[in-house]
Amino acid sequence: MNTLQVKRVEYVEIFIPTGSTKQQIFFPDLPNLRTAKTNFVSAYDVNLLPVSFQGNTVESLTELKNSIVTLYFDGGDFIQIPTIALYNFGISSNVYQYPLDFAKQRIVWAKSYITLTNTAGIVNYANKSFVFSVGYEY
Repeated sequence: MNTLQVKRVEYVEIFIPTGSTKQQIFFPDLPNLRTAKTNFVSAYDVNLLPVSFQGNTVESLTELKNSIVTLYFDGGDFIQIPTIALYNFGISSNVYQYPLDFAKQRIVWAKSYITLTNTAGIVNYANKSFVFSVGYEY
């Protein structure tokens, strides 16, 4: 487990509307992160954060297990990560513990998305949000 002195963290929420049939849900526009170097991305579940800052119910651990995050990097490379792999969130004072080190790479958020892998149970994702923290620097 790595540790990092946190200087900047962006809260990211992806809402899945009721009636959505999309299997891929793109990240919203994240102006603060467009040119940022990413240190870590951490996912929350309903037990860590029952209600998002926008007032939505947060996805459960089951939904995190049944989804994949695809992140595109500056230069065209990409990585697919099970969302559950980003779920490891411990805070001690001002130091976050995070599961994956993104080595200060620039993520192209406009091309990045979440894939819902349990398409038979897509209704389980509806009217809830995937919530992340992104540690970054310029």
